[in-house]
Amino acid sequence: MPNPQEEKDGAPKPLRTYRSDVEEVLKEGEGSLAKIAIAENEKRLRGDFDFEETEPPGRTKLVVSVSVGLIVLGVGVLSALYFFRNANNPSSAISEPRPIIIADSEKSFDIKGLNRQQIISALVRERDEGAAKLASVSAIKLTEGKGQEARPIGAEEFMAKLQSRAPSELIRSLESDFMFGIHALSKNQPFLILKASYYQNAFAGMLAWEGNLREDIGPIFITPEPTVPAATSDEVLGKNTAFEDVVVKNRDARALRGADGKIIFLYSFPDKNTVVITTNADTLEQVAARLLAGKLVR
Repeated sequence: MPNPQEEKDGAPKPLRTYRSDVEEVLKEGEGSLAKIAIAENEKRLRGDFDFEETEPPGRTKLVVSVSVGLIVLGVGVLSALYFFRNANNPSSAISEPRPIIIADSEKSFDIKGLNRQQIISALVRERDEGAAKLASVSAIKLTEGKGQEARPIGAEEFMAKLQSRAPSELIRSLESDFMFGIHALSKNQPFLILKASYYQNAFAGMLAWEGNLREDIGPIFITPEPTVPAATSDEVLGKNTAFEDVVVKNRDARALRGADGKIIFLYSFPDKNTVVITTNADTLEQVAARLLAGKLVR
């Protein structure tokens, strides 16, 4: 017959846990929860536990403040250097204006100190002697000075240098940007693009300028024709001076005809802010197409 005491001794003993140890201590009267808490606190004060050191809040704030201050100072120094450089070099502060139309090539031409006749002669040489790829467009950028000192000439200043008699209503409506160029065909065809801020004044001004237009800027565009004897003084006065309404390439224009009845000089408004002066219907169409292409790109 099995011994009850042996069964009791052979039973598995429960596992020891932190909780059971504490309860055992309490039962034996060797401590209490308060004593344990006090002991743990004294151990912490003696440095028996390792804690990760953290920087005092005051020091953290100081580091952040110094870092922000250095960043602000750096930005201020860079800004000062940028503006100082631009002040000494104005050309870098102002970006180059976009061309009125995209040209296949560009050439700068200094007209500083040149009088009316010298400017006309120089542009005529560009017209007659310039060599470019067929159907290409070359821009002649008129400036005062050369290199980094070059200053673009504005439309009103260009008119003044040519001693133009364009009416004041036209001059006031013109913007500064303009473009003189050459369209390379079997014979080079010059063109002038003027930008207007007020269509009504620009159109009325061009009409009023027609009486002097050929004499003022015509020599740049029109090759002198052989002299043809006129029957009467009225024919001499009226010969090749009257503009007429025409339609070229489906565009309304005002044109001047030569002795053979062919158009030798014309102007048109491809849009209400642009007037094109040229000598050829194909050139007018090419300039108008590039104007439209430029608007689509923008």
